[in-house]
Amino acid sequence: MEGVTEPVLVPRRFPVGLAVTWAFAGVVAIAIGIFVAPADRFGWFAVGAGAALLVAFAAELRLGRAEGFISRVAAAAVGGVGIMGVVSAIFALAAIVPG
Repeated sequence: MEGVTEPVLVPRRFPVGLAVTWAFAGVVAIAIGIFVAPADRFGWFAVGAGAALLVAFAAELRLGRAEGFISRVAAAAVGGVGIMGVVSAIFALAAIVPG
């Protein structure tokens, strides 16, 4: 029977793993930018990105859904690293601007 689809038994939920990972990455990146000396920030941003990856795995494992696990973890990790990159670029530009 063509045209017959399977019903979705459970409605799609808000991507909690993405939100948790991205919020974590944003908070950590801002904390690093504020509390770490400019000469040491690069190394700490790398540590924060690694921590964001671990948070992405933990958040997605917590959901307990196997379907699309790799895609969700990849999206969360790449988004977290991207957020850290944007925040680090903002702090780098702020360090360059006089005043």
